[in-house]
Amino acid sequence: MTMMKKLSMLSLIVFGIFMLSIKSALADIINIKTDAPQTYVVEKGDTLWDISNLFLDQPWLWPELWRNNTQIENPHLIYPGDVLRLRYVDGQPVMEIVRDKKSLSLSPESVTRTKPSPIGVLPWKVLGPYFKNDSIIDLEAYDALPRLLGDSEGTTTFVKKDFVLSHKPVNADTNYTIIRKSKLLKDEEGTVIGYQVKNVGEVELMNSGSGKQQIVRLVKSNREARPGDKLRPVESIDTSDLILQASTTQMGRIIANIEDRSLIGKRDVVVISLGAADVKPGMVMGIYAQGPAIMDSEKPRYELGQSVVKELFSASERVEQPAFKIGELIIFKTFDNASYAWITQADKHMQGGEYLGKP
Repeated sequence: MTMMKKLSMLSLIVFGIFMLSIKSALADIINIKTDAPQTYVVEKGDTLWDISNLFLDQPWLWPELWRNNTQIENPHLIYPGDVLRLRYVDGQPVMEIVRDKKSLSLSPESVTRTKPSPIGVLPWKVLGPYFKNDSIIDLEAYDALPRLLGDSEGTTTFVKKDFVLSHKPVNADTNYTIIRKSKLLKDEEGTVIGYQVKNVGEVELMNSGSGKQQIVRLVKSNREARPGDKLRPVESIDTSDLILQASTTQMGRIIANIEDRSLIGKRDVVVISLGAADVKPGMVMGIYAQGPAIMDSEKPRYELGQSVVKELFSASERVEQPAFKIGELIIFKTFDNASYAWITQADKHMQGGEYLGKP
């Protein structure tokens, strides 16, 4: 494909997403669903996304419902037992909250006031394993990490409580995760993004070691570790600051299903081509698909396969189709060159390569 054709295709995709963005911007005036309840009691196991979706057609506008409410500073901190009440002020919808009183825990030594934990923004029971056990790392960074070498028994697999010789990590005061590369990730243009890696387990560093080597002991095993697996400092995980917000000017692509399945649908986790410099956890993006180009002649037909070459020598005019919205996703974990996202809505199955833009 020539540079001019690529630019033409990109321009049409941008135009399609831009037109839908204008429509979305006009819809940013809060629209309450016609079947939204007047009150709702928050239950254990609810997520903020589920509740937002119960009231709004655009769930990421949830904070706007609280704009005239001074009862709560952070509209993302909702607790089981809270009663959410929908009312109208000057014709505009407003959400108010009725809080359960703090419960008392009595013991012979003390009286403690307790309160349940706030509900999660997303279903962390579903997404937690991907959050903790999967990540993406640059090729050079992965190659530079210390690796497991072997044990005194000459075995080729290691599990919890085993002692293993490894290359010596740089920081002796840090606990380390064992990671293993599972696949090489590339974008639609063939540019390498990095390795997708799996969390194999964790180790603690032992005092004994000499020169460039170090004895480590496995303290956690998600699966059997092997010689060649890498050691990386344990990453801190914090989902408390995840705030729902709509993307604005960001544009990217879906790369693949994280489980490497050929089809992508609602509630799947995907890798997208935007990294931490472009997006942040909690950002909502629309998913857009573009149909094949159409050769406009007396008998219009799609440009598919070998027909491309044939049509270049015909009198047909090549018509690029605009991109149409087919779903939405929420980003929940970012890396340098890519991110993980959860598909919250899908009107059709996808196969990767779909465009991302304003929801």
